[in-house]
Amino acid sequence: MVTDAPSRAVSIADPEVSRRLFLIWQNPESRQFIRVGALSELTDGRYAFAYTDDARAAADFYPLTQFPDLGRTYVSAGLPAFFVNRLMSRKRDSFPDYLHSLGIDSPDLDTPMELLARTGGPRATDTFHLVDDLVADADGVVTSRFLASGVRYLDADGARLACVEDGQRLQLRSEPDNPVNERAQLICVGSGEPVGYVPDWLLTDLEDLQARSSGLEIVAERVNPDAQPHLRLLCRIEARVSPR
Repeated sequence: MVTDAPSRAVSIADPEVSRRLFLIWQNPESRQFIRVGALSELTDGRYAFAYTDDARAAADFYPLTQFPDLGRTYVSAGLPAFFVNRLMSRKRDSFPDYLHSLGIDSPDLDTPMELLARTGGPRATDTFHLVDDLVADADGVVTSRFLASGVRYLDADGARLACVEDGQRLQLRSEPDNPVNERAQLICVGSGEPVGYVPDWLLTDLEDLQARSSGLEIVAERVNPDAQPHLRLLCRIEARVSPR
């Protein structure tokens, strides 16, 4: 179903929206990350997708095949195929271990939106990722989760992560001399040794949250030293913000 309403980024405060994720696209030429869409789960179980103004303004961005009109809001009864294809198949033998690595220990958490938020929904065939809408709850607290990147390069033998426990507080440290991204943020243990990076595609949203929060902490929610490198460290963001 396609609505005739103009495309807009639906506010999470909208009573019809229960969860929202942003679609981030990396321009393969400029390497710039652009927020191009918003995927919303509605309170009635349907899903809505709409492009952003940034998508319409980006000269090198072209609409997705499933969503050809940049100016419309698409509503569907189920999760659109573009996003379903970014989830691991539940038929795979490794799926239960995958859920454990992601800290999905309750059926209530085992939802497509939660899985996409925690993993970013990467695919080797494109440069799209998904990020949580980092908005505060009624108490002014923002909570979200992400998988650390670069773990295999910073802790190849897993020795540092082996000393990290679930629930342990971690530190963020900027790395302005990073040869790939001067905005890079390292995730470090208390001694200052790095164990991973904040994913590049999450940096803009995290920096915005840092700027408006009175306190932001990173917690090692699930440490998986024996898992594949991209699943070894699930981090939790905890921040307190003032009303905008």
